[in-house]
Amino acid sequence: MTELMTKENNLSIEELSAQLGAVSTESGPSIPELKINYDGENGPMGAFFLKMGKNGNCQDNVYATENVRLRAFSSHVQWQHWGDDNELINKSILVRNMRDEARDQLGGVRCSLPEYDDFWALSEDERKVHEGKDKYRIVRGLVSYTGKKPDGTEVTIENQPFVYSARRKNYGSFYNDIVSKMPKGVNLWDFENILSKETKINSYKKKFYVMRFSPQFGSPIPLDQLTYDSLSYVSELINNENKRIEDMYKNAISAKDDAEEADRIMDAVDTLSEDMRV
Repeated sequence: MTELMTKENNLSIEELSAQLGAVSTESGPSIPELKINYDGENGPMGAFFLKMGKNGNCQDNVYATENVRLRAFSSHVQWQHWGDDNELINKSILVRNMRDEARDQLGGVRCSLPEYDDFWALSEDERKVHEGKDKYRIVRGLVSYTGKKPDGTEVTIENQPFVYSARRKNYGSFYNDIVSKMPKGVNLWDFENILSKETKINSYKKKFYVMRFSPQFGSPIPLDQLTYDSLSYVSELINNENKRIEDMYKNAISAKDDAEEADRIMDAVDTLSEDMRV
């Protein structure tokens, strides 16, 4: 199976590993979202659910409390900026690690969000400028489980493509539970992960939940055609999103340069006019 090639771009396994940010080293379409159910300790309809469809119709969501199996194909970091009306204002390209330059739609980097220490060194008013901005761990892959819809209908999910967007307290668990423990040379898609939900208490005595992952390194999954086709699909999604954002970045930079040049010309004209009046 190691000779398999993607149908679309004929990338090797090593090239796909690097592109998807899914290899362990020392150095578009509407896809259901994998989420934690925050309603209640265990969730009245299960700890985990897939938010189905563009409209997020609750009747279509499928909930489960246990035995949720996740197989990841990619892991990236992305900065996003959302407005008060839950409208996307800006987002960066998907990068494999914090060292990569995360260029964004508006011609900036990381949605202009300062580094952690720099952010907390700002005054309260200065921090308000960055409200709605955050960094996310974006994971794509397949999920399988048996769960229920809100009306009690039992549904079996098998190898359903998903996207998981984690921020703040949930941002680090995927890396800490999986990536940091992966044996050298192992890919994210070589094994499944069993999900669990950890309940914690914040400084305000309020509960919050963290999705935890138990990697099944001892039960490797063979590289088959399903895996390779899925990798090709995820690769195309990432390429398309990054290309679109890169194009917007270049257009924003170009518009900024044009505006600065126009201001420079107007300053020169104003100066000339003043000189002529003397």
